[in-house]
Amino acid sequence: MARGFLVIVPFAFVAGLVTYLLVHGRAAEAFTPYPFLTDALGQGFGKRPLPRFAVIASVLFLLPYVVTSLLLFLADAGVEVASRLWRKSGRGEPLRPQPLPPESFWTFVVAAIGASVFAARSLDRVAHGGELPGGVNIAPVMVAAIPFVATAFALAVAALVSIPRLVLSLWSAHPASPRPERR
Repeated sequence: MARGFLVIVPFAFVAGLVTYLLVHGRAAEAFTPYPFLTDALGQGFGKRPLPRFAVIASVLFLLPYVVTSLLLFLADAGVEVASRLWRKSGRGEPLRPQPLPPESFWTFVVAAIGASVFAARSLDRVAHGGELPGGVNIAPVMVAAIPFVATAFALAVAALVSIPRLVLSLWSAHPASPRPERR
């Protein structure tokens, strides 16, 4: 789970950012940088509007990405340790994680990147394109949030796609019911 998140979310972010910049380039050019980021990154930071927007969106993406990745890594480590403690026999083979079925894996990848592109393309319909009353522009925040929402959506879609395989495996593992004998 954590490895899939670590791999797909940056690709979904890049896909969403590039789509937003291609579709809504004028909105990105009109973006005024946040004062706290201008102070932190320096005065030479805001010369060209599109790279400035991309850098701000990337900075706003990296913090939640790193924190979420760290939490998922710790959760995976905790599950691994707990599985060793809860195993019935202490001398068994180590449990290896089961690979995802190919249809779930590819559905997850395609749905995450596709949802990221769709959300970035549709961003102008949400919150007036990120322009809030008072001149506050939250478009970089929304672009930075897109891959997380897209990944959650993709996880749900991949789970739905894996249901037929689960039902089939449960059906084949179920012993056939004995037929009553005729007398």
